[in-house]
Amino acid sequence: MHAERGFPIPVAHLPYFIDPSDGDWQNPEPRPQERPYILFVGRLEVIKGLQTVIPLWGRTRDVDLLIVGAGNYGEELRRLAGDNPRIRFLGAMTQKQLGALYYHANAVLVPSITYETFGMIIIEAYARKTPVIVRDLGALPEVVEDSRGGFAYRTDAEMLEAVEKLSVSPGLRQEMGERGYETFRRLWDRPAHMKLYFDFINNAARKKLGRIPWE
Repeated sequence: MHAERGFPIPVAHLPYFIDPSDGDWQNPEPRPQERPYILFVGRLEVIKGLQTVIPLWGRTRDVDLLIVGAGNYGEELRRLAGDNPRIRFLGAMTQKQLGALYYHANAVLVPSITYETFGMIIIEAYARKTPVIVRDLGALPEVVEDSRGGFAYRTDAEMLEAVEKLSVSPGLRQEMGERGYETFRRLWDRPAHMKLYFDFINNAARKKLGRIPWE
């Protein structure tokens, strides 16, 4: 779009990255609970889409929904959850506190109903070898397609089917988690980001100066 509007400078894509502290994806803490669970991490706001998920949780089998975050819509979401014992609100947490929750989840669910620009929660899950289930909207499915580390869904039935598949098939969960992790290391961790960043700078120097002055 920039090019179509007359912007004359080449544009390159530099992905986001994360750098989890203490390598918690390599040395995870123990399971936070015995029962299997799906994890949501994010602001408790309408745009994050949890209100489309909570009423459906009675149709899942033997899997909890753990919700991490805080926000203006939290009370309404708790009202929707009612007394369902398989839906738990854990409040806001730090990245360090989240490590084990990510690592041991069957999957991380990202049901946003608005256009996310990237989806940091996805790569936070991938960094812990955990697959994702995302709404097929905006940039979220692109990140999943790049990695083949999860499912993108359009309907409630597709979301519930993905929850079921990753809950009953540990092999599928491990396979998708490994693919997500491999893509995370290739594209979205600090070393990968820094390599892309300096490659862009070096290429720009070569084009403008014919050499890289700092080499």
